[in-house]
Amino acid sequence: MLARRMVPNSLALAVAAITWGAMPATAEEVPAVDEVVVTGTVKAVTKLEASVSVSALGAVDIAQSAPRSIGEVFRSLPGIRSESSGGGGNANITIRGIPLATGGSKYMQIHEDGLPVLEYGDINFANTDNFIRFDSTVDRVESIRGGSASTLASNSPGGIINILSKTGKEEGGSVGASFGVNYDEFRTDFEYGGRLSDTIYYHIGGFYRDGEGVRETGFNGDSGGQLKLNITKELDKGFLRFYVKDLDDKMTTYLPAPVKVTGNGKFGPVPGFDASTQALMSAETSRITTYDAFGNPVSRSVSDGIQSKVKAFGFEFEKEVADGVTINDKFRKSSITGGFISPFTDGWAGGTNSIAAKGAALCADAKVGGISLNCAGGVKATIDGKPADSNQLAFTNLMFDTNFKDVGLAVNDLKITKDFGGVEVTGGYYVSKQNIDISWNSWHGRTQTVAGGKTQNIQFEAINAGIDSTGKPVNVLLTNNGALSESFLAWNWDLEYTTSAPYLNVNFKPTDKLSVDVSARYDQVKARGMRLDGCCGGNVSTDLNGNGSIGTFTIVNGKFTRLDSDALLENVQGVSAGFVNGGVRVLNEQNAGARKLVNYDANNFSYSLGGTYILTDDSSMFARYSSGGRAIADRLTQVGGTLNPNGSLTSTTDGFDNVKQAELGYKYMTNDWSFFATYFNTKVQETNAEITSGLTFVRDYTANGVELEGKYVFNEAWSLRGNATWSDAEISSDQNDKSVVGNVPRRQADFIWTITPEYRVSNLVLGATLQGSTAFYLGDNNSLKQGAYNIINLNASWAFTDSLSASLSVNNLTNEFVVTESEESTAKIGDIVRARPLSGRSISAGVRYQF
Repeated sequence: MLARRMVPNSLALAVAAITWGAMPATAEEVPAVDEVVVTGTVKAVTKLEASVSVSALGAVDIAQSAPRSIGEVFRSLPGIRSESSGGGGNANITIRGIPLATGGSKYMQIHEDGLPVLEYGDINFANTDNFIRFDSTVDRVESIRGGSASTLASNSPGGIINILSKTGKEEGGSVGASFGVNYDEFRTDFEYGGRLSDTIYYHIGGFYRDGEGVRETGFNGDSGGQLKLNITKELDKGFLRFYVKDLDDKMTTYLPAPVKVTGNGKFGPVPGFDASTQALMSAETSRITTYDAFGNPVSRSVSDGIQSKVKAFGFEFEKEVADGVTINDKFRKSSITGGFISPFTDGWAGGTNSIAAKGAALCADAKVGGISLNCAGGVKATIDGKPADSNQLAFTNLMFDTNFKDVGLAVNDLKITKDFGGVEVTGGYYVSKQNIDISWNSWHGRTQTVAGGKTQNIQFEAINAGIDSTGKPVNVLLTNNGALSESFLAWNWDLEYTTSAPYLNVNFKPTDKLSVDVSARYDQVKARGMRLDGCCGGNVSTDLNGNGSIGTFTIVNGKFTRLDSDALLENVQGVSAGFVNGGVRVLNEQNAGARKLVNYDANNFSYSLGGTYILTDDSSMFARYSSGGRAIADRLTQVGGTLNPNGSLTSTTDGFDNVKQAELGYKYMTNDWSFFATYFNTKVQETNAEITSGLTFVRDYTANGVELEGKYVFNEAWSLRGNATWSDAEISSDQNDKSVVGNVPRRQADFIWTITPEYRVSNLVLGATLQGSTAFYLGDNNSLKQGAYNIINLNASWAFTDSLSASLSVNNLTNEFVVTESEESTAKIGDIVRARPLSGRSISAGVRYQF
């Protein structure tokens, strides 16, 4: 990575782990065999007793992996494939046996303190991880893969990741600061908890950070913070807890950019740009004037990146109200707003090519009133008024620009448990309302240089291709200071999804060693609203350059008798790149290119049957079969043939995708070592849409595999923990593309693994994490692939006193160039593709004081 000046900066989560440091535990740790989990179960149970695959990571475990984003934290969980190449957010997350067709986390929910952050994890641009941050207020992260997640939560048939907060029951706190060693960052964290009385305790904490981030952008795009508070009142055989969260933060996100194919399964930088350490952004091009979806001028800044504003309030109440009868009720109301803006490298208007080749392509594909421009005079390219280097690489920037007007969630989960003397019955009722009020501003296209953190706008002019009002030749603007289309597309989503779900769970023990549970859930979804969209280019001619008039053109006998310099870009009859109209796109119900009404009810029945047999005091076996559903939500509107004109469902879909899973597992736990193994067989339905390619997917997957997890404490100094997952997955059917049937799904590796050794001596702790994958295909056609890789992260910490410590972390030590996704699925060595790599090597340091 290029060295840079040191100014304050940080990534969304990354440095939180540094401020903790992998310090020796200050409190007595719970013995491994007694560790309990609360995620995806009706009550707290030990890992050995649970008839599901469950895992938990504490703060110390997480710090060892030196994560730079919430997605990298999740990557340490067994069976989780988390692609964190988007920066601090916008990660693609899936679970063992379930392929990842597009983005987000479709088949698994991400929870905070037992309730979902969003009802749907793959809302377009509003991925769940955009609205959560990892800081020192977090106690641990739990996950359940498969199993009872199908019935104990809605829309999570694959599993649940649950981020659990500290409560302050044990008094103490900490303050910490961290900074980038080879990149620009500064971050400070604090947290404290304690008792107000014998029965009341609280915890408060948060963070603030500011800076550029681990990739060069030319501006401070990571800036903001979070404050969390909870207070608990202990009751007789119960408790009441209130909590609030205020998140106001922004972070730079990275979309596919030019990457060179350097070998079979290998990728690297293109001349002048390294997508793993740089971004196609700059201070010069950050601020833009564009239009909203309804044609109104707005000012935007690329430095806003993913802007997340969350104000949440909630409570949890639990009490044994009668002998053997316990009530638990969780509620949260979240106001969620913000936005998403980042440059996407698109393939139109000559794609990524030299400035000379791009200019020639722009002129050749330009028409006004159906008549091609005369390109005989050539094309002039300038940057800031000066001649551009014709050999420099240029790209088409389609600015992904969205406004989260309201993606808030209101949710309540009430359950009552009754013990009938050996048979425990839990009945519950879940209800939520998910708003999806998102506007895609008029995404505009620009021509810019390929230069990390220093990209510039390129103005292209067709020399003497126009004729002014006096009959003199004039240059015709192909792009105006880089602007190729001020309004490539505009979409507006105004949707509401109400979910209600009664559920039932029955636990019983036929023998002392055998426990069985049966559960069922009935999800009912009411979907209402409308989506408007329009593409490609404007539908209203507009004075874009502010000279007081719209560029004029006249055609006589198939020839231009007048063609103003701005006529191509300002007129609807002007066409750039062969298909993009000039002017501005103005949406309304009458002129929307596509008007989708959403007005349907859908339902799904889920069930799960499992059991655990205790073999010894240290070991058990479990088996489970589950069937769960995921409401398809907003992406259903993008799949043709699924909605009738009145918004009801067609016969092609019932509004849900289903996942069926069979699992067989073995668990062994002692205080010195543990081992878990789970065989799984999974069948998945997929109905989805991909924004960048316009492809839709109506298909099925099947997968078999084995998930392994273990830990071994050799002695007081050495320990080793790790996990690995083997999957054998294929596309078993595809309604739209029969040629991919039998192929391995995109981005699905045979093996993924995380291995973490640790060495402790005196006041020093040294840790390393090896996270890797075998080769995987980047497209469903099984042509282009990313080769096998290992990412090595290091963490070292030193305790000066019992309270004061310092730490140093290195992520991606060997600076591996690893691509997680590509817009192209076929390419040869030497080609330039549009891909998203993991971030290169970054080093950070921090200090922490505990009290």
